[in-house]
Amino acid sequence: MVGQGELREANDRFRALETGGESWRWLTGPHAKVRYSSLSELVRSEAATLAPAPYLSRFERGKQTYEVRLERSGGGAVALVHDITSEVRHQRDVEREREALLHEERMHAMGVLASGVAHDLNHALNVIALRVATLRADPLLGKARRTLDALGRVVGDAARIVARLQDLARKRRDRPSDALDLAAVLTGAVEMARAEAEMAGVRIEAQVPPLPLVRGSAAELSHVFVSLLSHARERLAEGGSIRVGARAEEGRVRVTISDDGPRMQERELGRLFDPFSGVARGSALGINVAWGVMTRLGGSITAQSRPGQGTTFLLVFPLAAPVRREPPARPPQRPGTRHVLIIDDEQDNLEVLREILQMEGHSVTAARSGPEALTQLQRGERFDLVLCDVGMPQMSGWQVASELRRLSPQTSVWMLTGWANEIAENDPRRSLVAGVLAKPLDLDQLHALLSGRLPQEPEQQQPGL
Repeated sequence: MVGQGELREANDRFRALETGGESWRWLTGPHAKVRYSSLSELVRSEAATLAPAPYLSRFERGKQTYEVRLERSGGGAVALVHDITSEVRHQRDVEREREALLHEERMHAMGVLASGVAHDLNHALNVIALRVATLRADPLLGKARRTLDALGRVVGDAARIVARLQDLARKRRDRPSDALDLAAVLTGAVEMARAEAEMAGVRIEAQVPPLPLVRGSAAELSHVFVSLLSHARERLAEGGSIRVGARAEEGRVRVTISDDGPRMQERELGRLFDPFSGVARGSALGINVAWGVMTRLGGSITAQSRPGQGTTFLLVFPLAAPVRREPPARPPQRPGTRHVLIIDDEQDNLEVLREILQMEGHSVTAARSGPEALTQLQRGERFDLVLCDVGMPQMSGWQVASELRRLSPQTSVWMLTGWANEIAENDPRRSLVAGVLAKPLDLDQLHALLSGRLPQEPEQQQPGL
C-alpha cells in the first residue's frame, strides 16, 4: 500500500525483493530504458503519476521478470507484484519452437521448388551432355574437339550447380559420402577465396592442423567453406580480417570462420539460414546450401555475433567410420551387343540416347510412355536391358518397373532420372529395379552398365504400389 509518497504496508515477499541491490528495468511502455534502484522506489515513482485507470507493466530484475499492477485505493494506491519469469520463459520457448517450425516449413517449400527446377534442368543438361558426347565421337571433328571439350566441362559444372540446388533444403543423411581429409578441403577453400578477398582489402588468417577423417563430399564441403568465406568478405566492406580455425574434440571436428565486421542483429541471425529472408544477400544460396549439407551429414552449423567481435560460423562434423579398402576397379571392357528398351516421355532425351546406343552397335527400341513399352513385352519382345524415366504421364517409372518385373523378371531394369539424388538409398521402391542412374548421364557409367560392371541394388522385399 502506497500513500502520500510513502510505503505504508508491505508483505514479507515484497520486502524480500527490496534486498539484493539489483536495479529494476522497465520492459514495456515508452520508458523502456528507465531503471529504479529498488522496488519501493519503483512503486512510489509510478504511484505518484498514476491515472484513475489501473496501471500494468513489466520489469526485469537480474534474470527474473515481474509484472507490477497499480490501482487507486482511497487516498493511496495498491501495488501487486507478480513473478512471471516462468511464464515469460515458456512464452519464449514456444516462440522459438514456432520460429523453428516456420523455418522447417520454408525450407520444405524451397526444397520442393528446388527439386522441380533441378529435375527440369537435369533433363536439359542430359540432352546437351549426350549430344556433346555424340559429336566428340566423330573422327572428323579436328579443331572443333576443343570446343566440345569445353562444352562438356560447362555441362559438368552446371550439373554440379544443380546438385547443390537439390541440396538446398535436403535433410536426409542417406546419400553416400566419402571419408575425407577435412583439413585439406578447408585449406584448399581458403586458397580459392584468398585472391578475391585480398582484392577487397580483406586478409584471411588460417590455422588448420591435421584433423581426423570426416564423412562428406569434398566438392560439397569446399563449396560450403567458400560460400561462408565469401559471406564474411561481403560483410567487410571497408576491409578487415577473416580468421579460420579447426580442432578435433570429443569425437567431433569443429571449424570456425570469423570476421571482424559489424555485429549482426539477433533478428538477422535468427533468419540467416532462411532462404526467403534475403539476409545473406549475394551469398544467400551458399548459406542455405551449407545448412542443408551440414544437417544431412549429421553435423550442424550455427552463427553468433557480438559487439566488437564480428560474426562467427561454427561447423561441427561427426567423425567418419574406419575406411574399408575396395579392390581396384577392373579396366573398361567393350560391351557386347545388347537389346535395349528406352522409356522416356521427353523426345530429345529418347532420341539422343537411342543414337548413342545404336552407334555402339546395340539394338534399341524406344517408347514414349509406360503403356507403349509394356505393349512391346506383351507382344513377346524381350530385352536385355531397360532404361526407364521415373516421372512420366499415365504410368510412373516405378509402376512400369513393377509390371516389367511381372512380365519379364529376368530383364535388368534401371531408372534414369533427374530426381536420382531425391531417391533415398533405403527407398523400398529400389527393390523393383537393378539400380538408379542420374541425369545428366555419365557415359562411363553407361558403358559400365552395358558391360555388366555396374553394381546392382541389393535384393529387398518388393513393396506394394
